[in-house]
Amino acid sequence: MIRAATIGVLIVVLLGVFGCTYQKEVAANPFFSGIEGAKLPDVPRENLGRGFDPTSLPLDQQRIENEDGSITLQARSPRHLMRHIYETLHNGEKDLFLEQVLSNATKQEFIDHDTPPEQAYEMLLEHLDDMDKLFARMPMAQNTPNAMLLTIGPGMHRLKLVQGVGRDLLWQGFDMIFEDGNERLLWFYQQQ
Repeated sequence: MIRAATIGVLIVVLLGVFGCTYQKEVAANPFFSGIEGAKLPDVPRENLGRGFDPTSLPLDQQRIENEDGSITLQARSPRHLMRHIYETLHNGEKDLFLEQVLSNATKQEFIDHDTPPEQAYEMLLEHLDDMDKLFARMPMAQNTPNAMLLTIGPGMHRLKLVQGVGRDLLWQGFDMIFEDGNERLLWFYQQQ
């Protein structure tokens, strides 16, 4: 009598013998590829190790100047949002900040407290130095080694400095929400 384990091994051997294999061309960056004169296999070298990143956006597509003179901001990642916060505040672009950087949720929060949303812009202008210090500590946003990105709710994230790195700062990070296809500012985060 043949045992089940023996049958399994027999099937694996038969599959190997009768050519159940496949071949796939992949991009490669071999270990010795940087050494002059190294003999390397002929393999494709495009897109070396990089998959599709849905948050990737070229610099010229983050801030688009339209034919009618209007500006469209695109923020698919915290880094893009940081750029838009920084530029709109430093360039005095109040309307652009209110329309495309500040989240609808935050605007509604201001309205619920009988405060015009424009006040958010003014409040941040008063703390421009504090914002600059925070952004200087996380220059690559979510890719900064001393920063972490946390999920704080549905479609909401917090980018913050790791424990202790920003203890001397007013703010240790900022919260954002995904609205209308873009990351938008909820508000700045202060450790309690």
